[in-house]
Amino acid sequence: MPDTTAILVAAGASRRMGFDKLSYRLPDGRTVLETSCAALAAHPAVRQVVLVAGANRPECERIAAACPKPCCVVDGGETRAYSVRNGLAAAEGALVAIHDAARPFVSRAVITAALEAAARTGAAAPAVPVKDTIKVAQGGRVVSTPDRAMLYAVQTPQCFSREKYRQALACVTGEQARQVTDDCSLFELAGMPVELTAGDYGNYKITTPDDLKKEKTMRIGHGYDVHRLVEDRKLILGGVEIPYEKGLLGHSDADVLLHAVMDAVLGAAALGDIGRHFPDTDPAYRGADSLALTRAVAALIREHGYAVGNIDATILCQKPKLAPYIEEMRRNIAAAFGVAADAVSVKATTEEHLGFTGEGLGIAAHAVALLES
Repeated sequence: MPDTTAILVAAGASRRMGFDKLSYRLPDGRTVLETSCAALAAHPAVRQVVLVAGANRPECERIAAACPKPCCVVDGGETRAYSVRNGLAAAEGALVAIHDAARPFVSRAVITAALEAAARTGAAAPAVPVKDTIKVAQGGRVVSTPDRAMLYAVQTPQCFSREKYRQALACVTGEQARQVTDDCSLFELAGMPVELTAGDYGNYKITTPDDLKKEKTMRIGHGYDVHRLVEDRKLILGGVEIPYEKGLLGHSDADVLLHAVMDAVLGAAALGDIGRHFPDTDPAYRGADSLALTRAVAALIREHGYAVGNIDATILCQKPKLAPYIEEMRRNIAAAFGVAADAVSVKATTEEHLGFTGEGLGIAAHAVALLES
């Protein structure tokens, strides 16, 4: 495939959004603009990236400096068409992939299909069939109903031979140029064909606040912890003090269940583990209430845009019997994360006298957590 320059159009004013949508942070912590740039830069055919900037030029400069491919920033124009012209002037690739920066969820497959068709025909764009019946209206009244089988919603990146794009620009001037709504329409007005390739309904454009409601991810994490049983310590599991002759040894209250749950939740959010956030070398956490630490973890994941979907935990314990305390453990964990009790499962099992837990030397716990953005 010929060398490609990706042109990211990021000079819009976000008037319909009401705030700078490109600076909005997605659940993984990256902005919309960073995510879009990374998606195009990661494609093996892309050798150069051009960011077309508006008032966000300082942010574009920062992203360009961190880009793994050669990347430059140019100023946008009064309209999208003029912004693309400025980007094209800085492009060096034989192909150009012109992408709306507000489409951060574009996949490699969509990019590849459009580039391969553009390499073959000179002009291509991803598109998806329209799902709804479309009406042509005038003055609030239906005029006609076009055949839905012939209607497609066009996406980006729209990919072209750079030389053919220049030819199309030369053909469309004056009043006709004002009819250009996207790069495909430029080629249409120039009488040059554009091939449609397979798009993806997930490759939608963030235009209004409602579009952000579509953006939802789920993450799964696993946690495991184990503590030794010793005399002269309280036995605390799931924030419940359990009468027993021994307790768990640890820097904090050694609540092995909550430690596994916290590690599962932190792992799902890729935020490390409890040792990173509450190190046992810090005197502040000596004898700490693990239920309070769990509430701190809950606040941390909320700051990163996540909420707990559900938690499933298993305690490995030969003695004592835990069944009478399970429901209270569930309620404590649910309250800490602000979810309903039926979103938390806690189970206990013996090890049939096998291993260190089976011999009563310690207690272990596993936990799995599902996070939703």
